[in-house]
Amino acid sequence: MRNDITGIILCGGKSSRMQKNKALLKLSDKTVIEIVTEKLKSIFNEVLISANDSKQYDFLNLPVVYDIFIGKGPLAGIHSALKYSSTKKNFIISCDMPLISVEFIKYLINLNSEKSILLPKSNRRIQQLCGIYSKSVVDEIENIFKLSEKDKNIKGSVYELLERASIEFIDVDELNFYNKNIFLNMNSPEDYKLIKNIYENK
Repeated sequence: MRNDITGIILCGGKSSRMQKNKALLKLSDKTVIEIVTEKLKSIFNEVLISANDSKQYDFLNLPVVYDIFIGKGPLAGIHSALKYSSTKKNFIISCDMPLISVEFIKYLINLNSEKSILLPKSNRRIQQLCGIYSKSVVDEIENIFKLSEKDKNIKGSVYELLERASIEFIDVDELNFYNKNIFLNMNSPEDYKLIKNIYENK
């Protein structure tokens, strides 16, 4: 079990296309958030939920961290969770990635990077919401939100943080244990159907 890294699950998405809370959708007999939580609890001593409605997640018996900057999307969830976390390094993952593997998470957290953010890249696509974030980026996030109040071109997005922070990308396509399904997430009913089929027939 790792004491030096905190596991953080982001549950702040509005799920507008799903029309329901995707974290609470069922795969077999478990909710998506339960599946992700169990994987993180097998690795990290400290696991946090980033969300703005703690009652929905009471059954997980985990600390729920509310956004300090309201209505600012995933970056606000990352910010609040990093501020609350007791560790310098943090593994952050979106709640709707139940196919992520414990093996992959362990691989990522065992890499030695001097950068503030360490993210996997697959098929030239950066996985912004599945990676290592250092507490050191908190000040930069707050700066982005302050700038967004004055400049409408600054939206307060994760992408804007990646433009400003020191970051390392890990190309994972060639890893012998890599499975292209591990980064699948649920933005639509079709995505849920696909993931449900893969999970229940593995």
